[in-house]
Amino acid sequence: MDTSVEAALCVYRYDGSIMKFIEYGSGLYNHNAAAAVQPNSIKNGIDYTFFSTVANNKAQFPRREIEGADKARALYRKIGRPSQQQFEQFLTKNLIRNCHVTVDDARRALLIYGPDVAALKGKTTKGPSQHVPTFNPVQVPGFILQHHSDVTLCMDIFYVQGHPFFHTISRKVQFRTVAPVLNRNKASLLREIKPVMAMYKSRGFNISDLHANMEFECIQNNVLPSRLNVTAANDHVGEVEQSIWTMKERARTPSTVYLSNVFQR
Repeated sequence: MDTSVEAALCVYRYDGSIMKFIEYGSGLYNHNAAAAVQPNSIKNGIDYTFFSTVANNKAQFPRREIEGADKARALYRKIGRPSQQQFEQFLTKNLIRNCHVTVDDARRALLIYGPDVAALKGKTTKGPSQHVPTFNPVQVPGFILQHHSDVTLCMDIFYVQGHPFFHTISRKVQFRTVAPVLNRNKASLLREIKPVMAMYKSRGFNISDLHANMEFECIQNNVLPSRLNVTAANDHVGEVEQSIWTMKERARTPSTVYLSNVFQR
C-alpha cells in the first residue's frame, strides 16, 4: 500500500496477477472481482468470496447437529458467557448437572455462529495507550532572567466575530497569550489571569505590575502582591492595543488562515 500513489491495497499473487482493494466510503477496502475479469475471458472467470455466512455454515451439518449447536449457544449465554476453553471444560468434566450439551456441540456452535458478539464487546479491552515522551522544556537564557526577571504584564479583552478573548503581552519579553472567555465578569477574568501568572512564575519570572483598563479594577485585590495599574476612563493600554491590532492583521492574511480559524472558534 502506497497512499502517495493511490489509497488502495495491492495483493501480489503467485501467478503474477494483482488484486487491488480500493478504499470505500466507510473506510473499508473492497475488491471488485467482476472488473478484474478480462472481457475475452468471461467464460473462464473466477468468483471470489471473502466471508462465510451462518446459512452456509449450517449447510455443512445435519439438522440434529445444528439443534445441538443451538442448545450449546443458549447454554453458553445462560451461564454468563465464559471463555470457550472454560465452557468446554465445564462440559468435559460434567460440572453442569442434567446437561445434554456435549463438547462437540459447543465447538460446532463456534464454527457455525462464530464468537459470541456480546462476549467480544464485554471482554475486549482497550489497546495500550500511546507512550508520552518526557517533556524537557527549553531553559530560559540566564541573561534574560538576570536583566528582565521582573515582568510588566499588559492585558485586555478583544473580540473576533462577537466572541471575547483574553489577551496578555509582557513588556520587553514580548510574550503573548490568548484565551477564549465566556464573559467579562470578575470570575472569568480571574480564571484566565491566574494561569498566566503561574506560567511566568514557573519559568522564573516575577510579575511586578499589571496594566489594564478600568474593566479590570475589580480584580485589583486578588492579584496582590502584583500591582494593578488601571488607565483612566475611556483610555487603553498602548502595548496590548497594538498587539491586538497586530494579531488581527496577521489573522486576516492567507498565510495564517489556521490562526483565523482558531479565533473563530
